[in-house]
Amino acid sequence: MLKKILVPFDGSKYSEKAFDKALEIAEKFESELIIMTVIQSELPDSVGMSLQRLEEIQNEQEDKANAMLKKLETRTKAKNVSFSIKIIHNPSSSDAIVTFADKNNLDLIVMGSHGRTGLRKIVLGSVANGVLGRANCPVLITKGTDDTT
Repeated sequence: MLKKILVPFDGSKYSEKAFDKALEIAEKFESELIIMTVIQSELPDSVGMSLQRLEEIQNEQEDKANAMLKKLETRTKAKNVSFSIKIIHNPSSSDAIVTFADKNNLDLIVMGSHGRTGLRKIVLGSVANGVLGRANCPVLITKGTDDTT
């Protein structure tokens, strides 16, 4: 049975499609839907920056992520699906996703084939590929609808 489903979400159209599929599955199996985003440091080097400013930047990133993820809550409530939000700080999105899935005994990960990595891969995005190769639970990869990929 699928009790817990994770959807890594970065706001891309690929993650939107993955969310839609996960919501459909969660509704059918009465699963809990966990929507997660990984915040990677936008600062290549924090030398010369005060701890206070680093904390401010981190809080700003978390606020943006929360606002993005909260928009999905209405859609889950309309389908009467249990919903939670997780924001993880990690320089590697795939590591964060796999580690979270392992620690929380997830039954399924549903994610888009590509995200906001900025680089195109021939077959599969680097994060999706990393998760697919290392996850200990099933991974459903949804293909985007963009004709340019």
